[in-house]
Formats: sequence, C-alpha cells, structure tokens
Amino acid sequence: MFGKKPPENPTQSQSIGGNVTGSQVQMAQAGRDLTAVQLGDSDDQTQGMTISEVVQLLEKLETAIKSSGVAETEQEEMLDYLDAAKKEAKKEAAKKKEANKTLIGENLKQVSETMKNLQETSEAAKGLWQTGAEILKAIAPWLGVAVHFFGI
Repeated sequence: MFGKKPPENPTQSQSIGGNVTGSQVQMAQAGRDLTAVQLGDSDDQTQGMTISEVVQLLEKLETAIKSSGVAETEQEEMLDYLDAAKKEAKKEAAKKKEANKTLIGENLKQVSETMKNLQETSEAAKGLWQTGAEILKAIAPWLGVAVHFFGI
C-alpha cells in the first residue's frame, strides 16, 4: 500500500522422475503460475509377463478354438495364424532371444478378426470371441499394443 513493493508473481514447480513400476500420478493446484514436469519410464505390470505365460495363454486360446464348435474351415484358418504366433513365441523361450512381437501381433490380429466376424454370424463363436478377447487383452501389453489393435 503506502510505499510497499507489489509482491512478485509467485511461481510453483513440481517434478517427478525415474523408473516407476505401476502408475505415475502427478497433481498440482496453483493460484497463479505452475510448472509441472514428469519424466520416467513406466513398466506396466503385464509387460513383465513371462514368455512361458504368453505361450500358456496362446495354448489356452488354441484349446478354445478347437472346442468351440465352429466350422472346420474357420478353425483351420484361426489355428494357422495362431500356430505361427505360437511358434514365434516359443522361439524366444527356446533360444532366449527376443521374439518378433510385431509378427506375433499381426498373426493374433488375424485370429481376432476371424473370431469377431464369426461371432456376428454364429452362436457357437460368441463364447469363443469372449474367451479370445480376454486372452488377447492379457497379451496386448506384452506385445506393446493397445487392445483396440485386436478390434476389442
């Protein structure tokens, strides 16, 4: 008021950095200026899925396809793509090298598209689609893709 300096603009700063397993949350509330920076690598819990767990899920999907009751030609088509994905995943397990996740993902996408088309036309395939969707949702983060990639 009388000869006092006006207050300087207050500033606030907040930062988070480093590797975090799970999720990162940063919240801030400010009346005026705010700078917030968040850095770090986030390891999703399902990205830590082991290759043997992935192979088990693929085998579970194979069993579901074989016991689904859908026509043999559709079963064969899905199993062909699933076999290619499973073989690539097993390469990693056997040779301790990184699997070609793009190849696995593309093959599983074909399986997913076939299941999705069948579930729209066949009652027997509806249960298969539900089982397949759950398995693909579990595998998607390991592949580094969103579940939308599979049309889910």
